[in-house]
Amino acid sequence: MYKRLIAFSRPLVLFADISAFLVSYALAFLLRFDFQVPGHELSICASTIGIVVLLRTGAFAYFGAYAGVWRYASMSDLNALFKAVSSSQIFIIASLMLIQHPRFPRSVLFIDPLLTLILVGSIRFAIRLTREWRYQQDTSSLPRVLIFGAGDLGESIVRDMQRRDYKTHRVIGFIDDDPAKLHRSIHGIAILGCRQDLPRIIAQKQIDEIVVAVNHSRGPLIKSLMEICPHSDGFKVQFKTVPTLEETLRKDNSQPRGMRKIELADLLPRKSVKTDLASVRGILQGKTVLVTGAGGTIGSELARQIMRFGPSKLLLLEKHNTDLFYIDRELSAMNSVVTRLAIAGDVGDADLLENLFVTHRPQLVFHAAAHKHVPLMESNPQEAVKNNTLCTHLLAEKCARHGVERFLFISTDKAVRPTSVMGVSKRMAEMIIRAFSGTSSTKFISVRFGNVLGSSGSAINIFKEQIAQGGPVTVTHPDVTRYFMTTEEAVQLILHAAFLGRGGEIFVLNMGEPVKVLDVARNLILLSGFEPDRDIKIVFTGMRPGEKMYEELFRPHDVRMDTGHPDIFAAVPEEADLSILRDQISELKRLCSLADSAPIRNMMKDLVPAYQPAAPTRSP
Repeated sequence: MYKRLIAFSRPLVLFADISAFLVSYALAFLLRFDFQVPGHELSICASTIGIVVLLRTGAFAYFGAYAGVWRYASMSDLNALFKAVSSSQIFIIASLMLIQHPRFPRSVLFIDPLLTLILVGSIRFAIRLTREWRYQQDTSSLPRVLIFGAGDLGESIVRDMQRRDYKTHRVIGFIDDDPAKLHRSIHGIAILGCRQDLPRIIAQKQIDEIVVAVNHSRGPLIKSLMEICPHSDGFKVQFKTVPTLEETLRKDNSQPRGMRKIELADLLPRKSVKTDLASVRGILQGKTVLVTGAGGTIGSELARQIMRFGPSKLLLLEKHNTDLFYIDRELSAMNSVVTRLAIAGDVGDADLLENLFVTHRPQLVFHAAAHKHVPLMESNPQEAVKNNTLCTHLLAEKCARHGVERFLFISTDKAVRPTSVMGVSKRMAEMIIRAFSGTSSTKFISVRFGNVLGSSGSAINIFKEQIAQGGPVTVTHPDVTRYFMTTEEAVQLILHAAFLGRGGEIFVLNMGEPVKVLDVARNLILLSGFEPDRDIKIVFTGMRPGEKMYEELFRPHDVRMDTGHPDIFAAVPEEADLSILRDQISELKRLCSLADSAPIRNMMKDLVPAYQPAAPTRSP
């Protein structure tokens, strides 16, 4: 129906343009002679009007004046009209010189193109105005929106909303910190004030939503605006922002185009990671790739992003059947030509791994399977060592024996000067990976980073559950800090590290500045439309066994090397001689089979002298 309407409208626009050419040319003569045109001038007009119409029509067709969708008429369309009128005028003048009309009124040659541009421009924008009138609706009941940022992003939001056939929001005004913009307007929407005026404007205009439309320093700005906004039981303002280009390309947003809800990642005091992943395609495309722990937060995101690089086969190894089922179903919906195999099993099963490597011959292995919960591992050190350390050794051994091209191990910042069983088990796994480096053609690589926002069982998810239940939100200590980054960013850098690795490196991802967990909890409460310590209480429970007050990405004596990527560094730890750990693998296996955890704890201290178990602390 829409295509038929477009096809029908083009002849009408052509007819209207020809009429405009005729009217403007005749009107130019009338204006030139004060509406009293002599008879011989009328004959000149009649004899040349056909040339004018023909040349105008040809120029308009050449410059695409009939290819546009005029209900979206814009300055670029007006520019095309100007080019068509200007170029056709040159040919009109040349044609009249050839005809050699000695008494042709020259002023008509200046009046006519101006009138033509006005008339044909009016026709186009009349189409747009007619559309806007046709789709007028009562917007009094729609959410009332205030846009922070009277720049290009803010203008694009208003333009997008005004073009929609069916309105979903009502833009009330702009606010901007630039005083030069105050009391001006954009597309008829006034700039009402600056940041300090926000409480007054919200109250006067009964604002429902604030859209933050700025390109830089979003985190501190959004937090500042949220703290300025008034909070009361019957009055809560929702914050939204504009998605980045990467977000738009990565997934469809459930929010209206150009807007999405503020997320915790927007409030982090760190710049967004931008990395060119074109180089990664060379190591993934057409290859057989194995991802362990494929149902977890990191493993599942690895699978999603690897799929986009066109491997020939993707193997998903996961022992939790439900998690494996969901990621396999999600990947199947991507309509990829990649062969995919979901393997339900444990990475510690030697027979399963041997059969997998013999049958499918993976060329790249991403090892994300792990026990990650610090308090749980404190009371289960044997399981932590078996899963995080010994399984890594087993998998690395299989990779070396079967000639895997690259093996990438997902480590943690908790492996740096570890104070927990989980951290030391990961540190021993890093040492194993370095021990295997150089013993075969396989490039063994480790990647170390901090907390991932929204990962399963994380403090973030717990905070969200507590807020949904009305509180209180429990924080271990007011001074505890952590590094945070998004899952997508972490996996992008992991894949890039796999490309950079030459074997034996421990890559460390740039996590930005550490953030107080208390600030994270307060931000989540604000994002939920509540005021911390007023609507939702925050209580301190004390540090749990194995937890550190703050995390580190490097140790003081680690050698840091530049990788050429601004967000990826390489660390060379103090423990360079790793043959001792390899000799102790059988002893670690034996101690893990004992009921008493003291022997395995003592051996961990021997193998990693930096390991200093942290004692739990009371709440302040």
